[in-house]
Amino acid sequence: MVKTRTRRSPEQMIEDLQQEIERIKTRAAQRKVRRDPALQHVTGAVRSIDKAMGATTDAATRKALNEARATLAACLSLNGAAPRKGPRRGAARVDPAAVVAFLKNHPWCSSAQVGEAVGSDVATLRPVLKRLIADGAVKVSGKARGTRYARV
Repeated sequence: MVKTRTRRSPEQMIEDLQQEIERIKTRAAQRKVRRDPALQHVTGAVRSIDKAMGATTDAATRKALNEARATLAACLSLNGAAPRKGPRRGAARVDPAAVVAFLKNHPWCSSAQVGEAVGSDVATLRPVLKRLIADGAVKVSGKARGTRYARV
């Protein structure tokens, strides 16, 4: 099978270059934030607020944290740094009891299947599974992408 090369038009080349310029500008702004001590602290505060939002269930506390986060994010934006869009993936809570209950009814599932069942992504689910394995509530078979989990 022979691959044919398609040539880009001058307009496409200009568009690609403009995208590259924007990417370089974004990286330069991020480097500026990393070097400025005040902005480093603001970025750290945003991360801490994200962690606190993930740890609390109180609506009033969440509202206050959200307002504080919006203020700090605006400060970062004014200085040319783009803050994260919201709390990290890991901020979502996974109920270990729900994981164990699912594995009781569906033994030897992959982490993706367990995550889908409990409404979580694999990255958020992984620490919960590791804790359940260490506690002896879940057993493991296989490794890497072939890993399967079952209730003990």
